[in-house]
Amino acid sequence: MAAQRLQNWFCLKVGRDNFKPHNVKDKNLTFCHQHLLTDEILGSIERRFAGNEPVKMLLYGDWGVGKTHAINHICWWLDEHKDDYAARTIVIEIGDITKSTRFDVIVGPFIDAIGLPELTELIHAYLKQHQNAIKALEDSGVAAPVAGALGKLLLAVPGQAPPPMVLHAVDYLKGRKLSGAAASMGFGPQLNGSGDFYNVLLGIGELYRAVRGVRLIFIADEAAKVESVDADDSARAHWVNVNKLIFDDTNNTFGFIYTISGRRRDLPQALFEPQLQNRLGENVFEMKNLIPADVGGFLKSLAEEFVDKSAVEALVASGDIAAAEYNWNSYPFTDAGRHDFIDFFSRAQEDSKPRDISSKLNDVAFVAMKSGKRLIDPDVLRAAKM
Repeated sequence: MAAQRLQNWFCLKVGRDNFKPHNVKDKNLTFCHQHLLTDEILGSIERRFAGNEPVKMLLYGDWGVGKTHAINHICWWLDEHKDDYAARTIVIEIGDITKSTRFDVIVGPFIDAIGLPELTELIHAYLKQHQNAIKALEDSGVAAPVAGALGKLLLAVPGQAPPPMVLHAVDYLKGRKLSGAAASMGFGPQLNGSGDFYNVLLGIGELYRAVRGVRLIFIADEAAKVESVDADDSARAHWVNVNKLIFDDTNNTFGFIYTISGRRRDLPQALFEPQLQNRLGENVFEMKNLIPADVGGFLKSLAEEFVDKSAVEALVASGDIAAAEYNWNSYPFTDAGRHDFIDFFSRAQEDSKPRDISSKLNDVAFVAMKSGKRLIDPDVLRAAKM
């Protein structure tokens, strides 16, 4: 006999194995924080576009509260409304950072995410618009060494393997030190200053603006790791300076969004010191842990999106689920089970986050299934040590 699964036991829809939302697959959905996402965050994006300004934003909150889902929802929303909000989003998760890390740790992954083929197409299309692509980039505000390195990508032929010079140019733009023959191929000094890395983003953003007619929005997820650089004065100053350039009004070319796991008092100074707060203004949003009413709304949203209601009510009609205990508004709980589940998270506010709640829901659903119960009642919660 095949092992029973949550999908069948709780009548989950095709493609749903459990009660956990998926950041990418469910990017069009909002299970919680609806007001924050729809009215405040998306409202901020609408206002920036209305003023012909790039999106600049910082989202923060506890780990698991929904920040990654929020940025995926932003990307989905912009794509759905691309006729009104022409944007191209590039998302990376910030990797390992030490106290001496510089901004190349972000610039490199952004370049990789875009890819050399795309950059090659952009620079060739840009040349068709301007007789001298390098000079045009410089005229748009891009520093000469960065403009020159982007110009070297013209040596690549779209669809063909790039020559060594192009690969060296990509390494140079990532801030890597060139050695051997590459060091004498007409590149400037190694890029490692805050202004250098800002100019790389500026140059790429200008290509997208001019060629594609869209605003490029760089999105850096999990920026809490940046707190490591606060331990080094030089590194912290480097990050503060590059972020001042990014968030300043003089940058009218590309957008930038950070997400940070942490509470306001714990945010890295390198991303949240006063000069940066002033530049970001009201475009800083906290995603808070869910209050009891929001936990209930989250559970209801999960049931509505994940559960086949007609299949559940067929079980009620057949007697497999006791009609006296069933209430669709409480499913997959009994009324008392739902009350106690929500009460648990009202007493454990530090765990009252979408990720923790959905994980716990899977746990208690498994206990109910093993007990032969189609609904999660208080006895199931006690057996699950809630």
